[in-house]
Amino acid sequence: MKKIASLIAGCCLAASTALAQDYTFTNNNVVPFSLNPALVGNASAMRFGIDYRMQWPTLDNNYTTTRLSYDQNFWKQMASVGVSYTRDNQANVYKENEFAAAYSHNIRLDDDYFIRLGVQLSVFFNYFDNSLTFDDCYVGVTKPLVPTNDDVTENHVTFVDFAFGGAFVWQNHLTVGGSVYHIGQPANGFDDKEASHLGRRYVLHANYIQDLESRSGLWGRRDMSSTYLFSSLNYQQQSVEVAGNNKTRTFRLAGLSVGAMTNPVLFGIADKYDFGSSYGNLNVLSFMIGANYKGLQAYYIFDLYTSKKDNGSWSHELSLVYSIPPKHYRYSCPIVYW
Repeated sequence: MKKIASLIAGCCLAASTALAQDYTFTNNNVVPFSLNPALVGNASAMRFGIDYRMQWPTLDNNYTTTRLSYDQNFWKQMASVGVSYTRDNQANVYKENEFAAAYSHNIRLDDDYFIRLGVQLSVFFNYFDNSLTFDDCYVGVTKPLVPTNDDVTENHVTFVDFAFGGAFVWQNHLTVGGSVYHIGQPANGFDDKEASHLGRRYVLHANYIQDLESRSGLWGRRDMSSTYLFSSLNYQQQSVEVAGNNKTRTFRLAGLSVGAMTNPVLFGIADKYDFGSSYGNLNVLSFMIGANYKGLQAYYIFDLYTSKKDNGSWSHELSLVYSIPPKHYRYSCPIVYW
C-alpha cells in the first residue's frame, strides 16, 4: 500500500511540478552550455562530463536527471563545439530525452577580452507512460498538455528546438552573458500537438574569479593558478501554458553561489530561490565539495529545501568531468565556478 500511495502521489506531483519547468542542475556551470550555448568549450580543453541528479529521494518513484556531454575548443579557429544527451525521468511517468549539438564562436576584442556567440540545436523525444496514471491526475497542467488517462492515445512526442546565447569574457576574471532557449516555442502536446507549446526560457548569468596568486601585481598573470575564489549569479525565467483556462504561469529561479579552490580541493555554498513553483516560493541551500586529480574532477552537491519539509526535503547531485588540455597550454583549465 505504501508503494501504491507513493505512485499515486508521484503522478500528481509530476503533473503539478516537474512538468511545468525545464530541468536544471545546481552545478549547471560544470557543463556550461546547459546554461548558455555560448559557453561551450570555455575550458579551452577537450572535456567529457557526466551529471546525475536525484530529487525527493524518499519517494519510490523519485525524480532523476542524467546528462552526458562532450565539448572542445579549437583555439586556432576561435571556435568550439559540443554535444550532449539529457534524460529527465519524472516519477517514472514522464520521460524527456534531449539530444543537443552546440557551436560557439569567439571574437577577440583584446588579448584578454572576448565576445562569445553560441547556438544550439536540440531534438526532443518525450515519453508519457499512461499506464501509471489515475483518472484525471493530469488535468489542468501542461508541459506537455496531457489529457485524462481515458483520452490518451499517443504516448510520445518528438520535436526540434533551438537556443541562442552570448557572453562577454574577461579571461580568467569575469564572464557575463545571457541566453534564450526554446526560441520557436515548439508544440509539444501528446494527443493534440498544437494544444501545448514549450515556453521560452531566458537566462542571465555572471561569474567572477579572484586569483589568489600573482607574478607581478594583482592581475599580473594570464594563466590561472591553483588557488582562487569564485562566485556565480544566475537568473532563469520561463512562462508555461496552464491547460484549460488559456492562461500562462511564469516561473523564476535565482541563484547565488560562492566558493574557493585550493588544489586539489574545491568547496562552495549556494542559495537558490524558486519564485512561483507549485508549492509556492521555495528556498534551497546547497553545499558542494569537489576534488581534482590529473584532469579528473569530481563534485558532490547536497540541496536542502529550507522552505519545504515533505517528500524528503533534499536532493543529491554528482558530477564527474575529465578534461584534456591541448599541448600548447602549459596550465590545465579547471572548472572554476558552479
